[in-house]
Amino acid sequence: MASKNILSSTSSKTNPNKTASKLTAYQKEQIETLKKINEFKEACEANIVAILYKEPDLIRENNIELTEFTNNCWRVYFEIAKEIIITEKKNVLDEVTVGLFLSKHPKLSQKYDEYGGYQIIENAGAYVKIENFYGYLDEMRKWNAVIKLNSRGFGIVDKLKDFCDMTIEDIYREYEVYLNDIFINAGTDVKSYNGFEGMTELIEALDKGAGVGIPFANCEYLNKETGGMIPGEIVGMGASTGVGKSTLSINYIFPSMIKYNLKALFIINEEDQTKFMKEALIWYLSNIEKSPIQKHVLRDGNYDDKTKALLLKAAKWFEEQKDNRNITIIPLESYTSTMVCKILKKYISLGVDVICLDTLKESSDSRNEETWKALMRDTVDFYNIIKRSKTAMVITYQLTKNRSRYLTVADINASKGIVDVFALNLFFRRPLQDEYKGGKRELSCIAIKGKGNNRVPFSLKEGEHYMICFISKNRRGNSDIQIISKADFSINKYEDLGYCNVIQDF
Repeated sequence: MASKNILSSTSSKTNPNKTASKLTAYQKEQIETLKKINEFKEACEANIVAILYKEPDLIRENNIELTEFTNNCWRVYFEIAKEIIITEKKNVLDEVTVGLFLSKHPKLSQKYDEYGGYQIIENAGAYVKIENFYGYLDEMRKWNAVIKLNSRGFGIVDKLKDFCDMTIEDIYREYEVYLNDIFINAGTDVKSYNGFEGMTELIEALDKGAGVGIPFANCEYLNKETGGMIPGEIVGMGASTGVGKSTLSINYIFPSMIKYNLKALFIINEEDQTKFMKEALIWYLSNIEKSPIQKHVLRDGNYDDKTKALLLKAAKWFEEQKDNRNITIIPLESYTSTMVCKILKKYISLGVDVICLDTLKESSDSRNEETWKALMRDTVDFYNIIKRSKTAMVITYQLTKNRSRYLTVADINASKGIVDVFALNLFFRRPLQDEYKGGKRELSCIAIKGKGNNRVPFSLKEGEHYMICFISKNRRGNSDIQIISKADFSINKYEDLGYCNVIQDF
């Protein structure tokens, strides 16, 4: 329990008179600014805690941390509430329940009595309305952001009153404008280049691989046609529900991060981090240990000795890799394009090689705009952030559920305009039954073999798992190409086999 931190985190242990003479004028200003911020912040902290005691389910529904409170009184009351509801799994927060809990925590009980006992909760909750909870929560988090601005040296003392009437997004946009103004004005010269100059240097750079990106894992044919994932560009990956967009993106990106010791960020809004971890375990056993297990075996538990030993061996391997931080996962509880933009800027600055957004959907902060317009605007925003960076981006998105054989932009579920900013756009589907060997629409497939690039025909076999990839847009090579791959996602085995020819539907 965090009560030990609460009991020891009061500022009263430091005598300001003893330390004031050692502080610079700037440090003194920061301390005074922090005091003023906490004065503004105390009311919303009190209101949040009062509402939580009225409606304890809000504790379960919201990821509120003790560190978000700076007033020690409300830290104490919040921690008591959280321990009772989350740890002890109680459903109510009344005076009796709180009293029983505190009987087991005498030091915390002493602070509780010092701050006024249960009466302070009743007083705070007398007029506060539950329906205003999220407004108070946003207010508290706004002031927490302002505290960080203060701690990092932004001169904000004269702006505190203005901040009272601003949202956290207003503050963010204002400082973004300041930074843009500073750096744009610092480099106002428009550069021009002689279009015939530097050809030799360009050839040397391309000869060293400057035009090639991070390879898609186990995708010989796709990498040949596209050059892989190019820094500063976006790859779109569209498929219908159930095809396996998330699993596909993991199989494309994750193995290359391990092989080349690169770094990837997965921003996910339809799963949690354990989705990736389970996929990674299955991948390791299939591709490194060559001892695949089915996903349902991992899911169902009750492992036999051999399976348990293999899984623990995989876990040990990943533990040994963890300090490399090849993979970072951010699950979004509430998806907003604004939050994604902030994440992109942060992790691009940290030098991440690939960022995967899984899955693109309507932002929860775009309710006053048509979905197709909102998605177009969002992808343009993402591209404007990524385009001059050394980071490649992959975005997965939804296709319609119709049964088109030849996938095109017309099959995109929402905004077809999202493709405009993609340097590379890929569509995926599983083969239909009549496209296997002997079917009425049997796919014509060829593999390129040997030094002579011999074309070797082959057919899809019953019982095998395949994926068709449609290269619908490709700024760095040919488009309107289809690649057939072996894709058994039950054991995370994925490998390009060759080209295929899907006949247009018309």
